[in-house]
Amino acid sequence: MIFTKIMEIFEWIMHFVYLNVLFVAGTLIGGVVLGFFPACYAAISVSHRLVTEPGFGITKAFTRAYKQNFWKSLRTGYLLFLVVLIAVSNFLFWRQLNQMFISWLWFSILISTTLGSMLIFPVTIDNDLTVKEVGRLFFYSLSQLHLYMVLILGLGVIYIATLLMPGIFIFFAGSLSLTWVMFTSYLFVRKIQKVRAQK
Repeated sequence: MIFTKIMEIFEWIMHFVYLNVLFVAGTLIGGVVLGFFPACYAAISVSHRLVTEPGFGITKAFTRAYKQNFWKSLRTGYLLFLVVLIAVSNFLFWRQLNQMFISWLWFSILISTTLGSMLIFPVTIDNDLTVKEVGRLFFYSLSQLHLYMVLILGLGVIYIATLLMPGIFIFFAGSLSLTWVMFTSYLFVRKIQKVRAQK
């Protein structure tokens, strides 16, 4: 019984190690610039299936999600990246002028836009939304501070674990981080469904 549980744990670990390898490979295949966002989405999609329906072909599922959502994930990913880039530019600009209040205001916007982008990225790919709908979803995500805390806490724990045990966590830190993003995004979807049901 104990041996079986140990083997199941090792099997899960190997799944995430392999998913991490696929994520890196998918990013490199697209030359990083074209490969990062499709690889992110494919890894998130596969991690969701690992939790809900284990026992499928990981490579085949990753490749299918990567190819089918390649352009959609690029469009959405770089749209959200542009929002984050604007926040970064304004933060650095006002900080250079020693306008500390305005620079810290933009720093707060930077953090919220970064986390908000991570929260809605999987949702926008799965639901083929227009730019206007993505914007509305993004601004709604800014009101979900508890989900931001969940996202920060999980990613923080993974980051600290990677620093403390780099020899172990370096092999699946990426896939674990994307799985946590998937989890918080799923909570966000549940929140949206609950709000719609109450109307």
